[in-house]
Amino acid sequence: MLTLLFNRFPALSRQRLSGGLILLSMAVVAADLLGLPVERTWAGAGYWAAAALLWPGLARRNRIQALLLLAVGGLCLAWSVRQGAAVELGRIVSSNSGLLSMLVAVSFLGLVSRPAGESEERLPRGRRAVASTLGAVHLFGSVINLSSVFIIGDRLARQGNLSREQSIVLIRGFTAAAFWSPFFAAMAVALSVAPGAHLASLWLVSMPLALLGLGLTFWQLCRQQGEEAAPVGDFTGYPLHPGGVWLPALLAAAVLLLHQLWPALSILAVITLLAPALSLLVLFGARRSPLAALGRLVNGRLPQMGNELALFLAAGVLGYGLETLIVTWGGTLPLQGFGALEASLTYLATVLLSLLGIHPIICIALAGSVLAPLSPDHTLLALVFLSSWAVGTATGPLSGINLAFQGRYGVDSFRIMRWNLGYLGLMSVLVVLAIWLLAALLDYQAASGGA
Repeated sequence: MLTLLFNRFPALSRQRLSGGLILLSMAVVAADLLGLPVERTWAGAGYWAAAALLWPGLARRNRIQALLLLAVGGLCLAWSVRQGAAVELGRIVSSNSGLLSMLVAVSFLGLVSRPAGESEERLPRGRRAVASTLGAVHLFGSVINLSSVFIIGDRLARQGNLSREQSIVLIRGFTAAAFWSPFFAAMAVALSVAPGAHLASLWLVSMPLALLGLGLTFWQLCRQQGEEAAPVGDFTGYPLHPGGVWLPALLAAAVLLLHQLWPALSILAVITLLAPALSLLVLFGARRSPLAALGRLVNGRLPQMGNELALFLAAGVLGYGLETLIVTWGGTLPLQGFGALEASLTYLATVLLSLLGIHPIICIALAGSVLAPLSPDHTLLALVFLSSWAVGTATGPLSGINLAFQGRYGVDSFRIMRWNLGYLGLMSVLVVLAIWLLAALLDYQAASGGA
């Protein structure tokens, strides 16, 4: 059936059709969030159809992972049905449709926010260049995600191949945004599993963790020694201007403000509605054609989401399958609750699995289903997921950022892993300390509220 579909539609037509389906599916979810009488199952069906259209162009590794997730999830559902459990088809079809809609909504920001990659401005050098490059890729990455790495990396690569130090700065500066950015895939995944997380409390520890990650990278590069190490004075970086700070700050403030004014909507829902609306307003204000921008989005960025579609849809099936299996099985975990110790162990296990090539979303789906019976605090759970994503993807040799970096700049992903192992160890110590700090803060808030 798929072969007939692929033969009937050439690759370019499939990409355009998939882009349109993705945009329409996001619009259905946005309409549902606004209270309009629409069925979210249609959005899920649109995402599945787009994933099928884009399947031939997916990376082989992602196809294998998606098939394995679907197989395991399907087996869990089949076993549960045999035991008499009721399985909702609509739940399977619409799995992770809210999460995917948030990712699609965030892609709108790429229409209005891009670092000036074509500027002929002289590139800075030395310690100042390390700091400005870390800041630039972190701030722009927090809004427009992976494209910021390539825009800045392509500018630096004009001077030749990217150096070890430039690679470290771009990868760590980008992945550190996963600690806090509401427009990062990590936040979408974390909030889909822990929708009750309190963002303001979470940011009290996750934002300092991001700053510590950037500061640790700067300190390590300035003090590095060894055969592969280059003097920091030779580092050529990317300039960061004050104008590059306003959009990330504005968006983060707008998310918190809208969530306070509209508390019935989750953070995930607020971002899904805010990002496209704000992007279109900026386009109108700049007197740029919104229709032309949407055309570029449908024909460009959205068809490039095939890997995310396949992985997140399959992970949704796995999560539902595990959830149904646990309920049907009636098994219990050898845990009495989910406190700082359990959160620390979950983080360390997730990071270890990322070193073995397992994507964080798989670990998050598994952990979310297994830990659900414990009724964990969603804010603490979200910190665990965000931290494991931020640190694990920077180090894991098969993470999306490291494989994309290898494909674009020829830097071996296993060398990247080796370069970042020290960073992983030190950041893990800081993350565990942050977990215990947040757990104590949440306990204090609970005690104060109950007093």
